[in-house]
Amino acid sequence: MSYRDILVQVNETPQSRPRAVAAAALARRSGGMVTGVFLRSEFLNDVMATEVLAYMSPPDIDALLKGHAKSVDEAAEAARETFEAAAAEAGVASSWLTIGGDNQEVLIACARRADLVVLPPVVAVSMARWKYSAGDLAMASGGPVLVVGDDGCAPDFGRRVLVAWNGSRESARALRDAWPVLMAAEQVDVVVVSPKGDGGPDGLLQRHLESHGCKANVILDRSRDEVAGEVLRRQALDLGSDLLVMGLFGRPRVQELILGGVSRDLLGAPPIPLLISH
Repeated sequence: MSYRDILVQVNETPQSRPRAVAAAALARRSGGMVTGVFLRSEFLNDVMATEVLAYMSPPDIDALLKGHAKSVDEAAEAARETFEAAAAEAGVASSWLTIGGDNQEVLIACARRADLVVLPPVVAVSMARWKYSAGDLAMASGGPVLVVGDDGCAPDFGRRVLVAWNGSRESARALRDAWPVLMAAEQVDVVVVSPKGDGGPDGLLQRHLESHGCKANVILDRSRDEVAGEVLRRQALDLGSDLLVMGLFGRPRVQELILGGVSRDLLGAPPIPLLISH
């Protein structure tokens, strides 16, 4: 398996460049292509539009709508230039999409047709109030999502990979979705957070990794489950990891929303790029 078809969300902000660079780098490694996607918003779809327009004259309304459309066009062009520059620097094939951003379902549909999606922790639609969580998009996409924060990725990220493992379906899915980076990594560390020291068949997990040519260091951490997010942050720092692989929302979704949990903690402030999967 390889990430041959990579989708990356880009807007006009400077923070888009690190995402575009990361997506292009992965496409170069796998011999694949990268597609940039810009989320376009229509002013009339904003819930405040009716209230704003109610007291305006027809000429003023027309001028407002045209001005908004022009601003969105300019933002899309700036995003496209950023994306195409990153793809050209990496020397990879690329394509460009502009889709409706007033509903996250359009982006989800595109994500389901890609091997990997590269997103910021929160996807903000240009010139609109809409914002979508990378976690929610990953839950719906059916595939892996690389979450890149404002700090971006190291140029050769994926050399030192940290895998969060708790034996759940989600962690197993994330492990399988991460094979392309795990196979190419120089160092793979697997952290099992287990207060009782019963992290499950770690030898079997290590053998499974080694059967794929991936020699991993399995670390059993006896910290409490409630501080698993802190453990992963500390381990990533101590090990010099440049990518964290983890299953998304191992607890029931309702409980996750109430209690917070590891997923929400790390997605809220990623210590390093995250490869998440559900």
